[in-house]
Amino acid sequence: MNEKKFLKEYDISNYERPSVATDMVIFNAVDEANENPKKSGIKKLKILLIKRGDFPFKDKWALPGGFLKMNETLEECAKRELNEETGLEHFYLSQLGTYSTVDRDPRGRIISCAYISLINNCNDIISGGSDADDADWFEIKINEEENKFSFELLRNDEEFLRAKVTVEHDKAVVEDVKGELAFDHVQIISDAVFRVRTGFHTTDYIFSLLPKKFTIPQMQAVYSLVMGKSINKDVLHRLYDKKISKTNFTEENGQHKRAILYVKN
Repeated sequence: MNEKKFLKEYDISNYERPSVATDMVIFNAVDEANENPKKSGIKKLKILLIKRGDFPFKDKWALPGGFLKMNETLEECAKRELNEETGLEHFYLSQLGTYSTVDRDPRGRIISCAYISLINNCNDIISGGSDADDADWFEIKINEEENKFSFELLRNDEEFLRAKVTVEHDKAVVEDVKGELAFDHVQIISDAVFRVRTGFHTTDYIFSLLPKKFTIPQMQAVYSLVMGKSINKDVLHRLYDKKISKTNFTEENGQHKRAILYVKN
């Protein structure tokens, strides 16, 4: 028997096949207006959630995502589902991990490949479509503790969910959750937060959450939001001076002395 004959006679239906899906964790660093002009431009970090329109977990909030089609890659599936459920498009996605716990989905054996994306000042919203009844940006507040971190999700400034996470052997282990998301999405968000926090020191993640031209105070604000702790300018310069360059421009709406704008090298 040669390979051509083998493939012709091969029956893939003889083997059980799980369904495959994708989920996306979209982090969005946004400027928030403030009545006090001296405090305008305060940053918030947000993530995108959709309200499920179908069972299971009908009316529960979840990460955007959906099932893989036979004629697309996982990344193509993630981008398509994101567009169908929210109207968002043209976002860079980086693979986070694969989730294959046997009972993670009550519909059956479904494996999900999760992605993360980091964006700046996306205020597009977005309306639920396809099988989503609604979509919204939830503020995420991250707090650091020794070998641990916690995060809160807030909607309209009201706490929606709180989770405590321990870091064990470079993995995020969810210890305690107050509130609920569909499926295993609290774990996926915890892993995404851990990945981004780790990436702030090993990759250029911070620049994806900043505008193309940015100030040092903006860098400090974004760093503090992700790492859950403040950072002074001297430490920030030691971490990033080799990756940034001054421009000949200053911020347009700066109060008093305008801050110099920088760009990533």
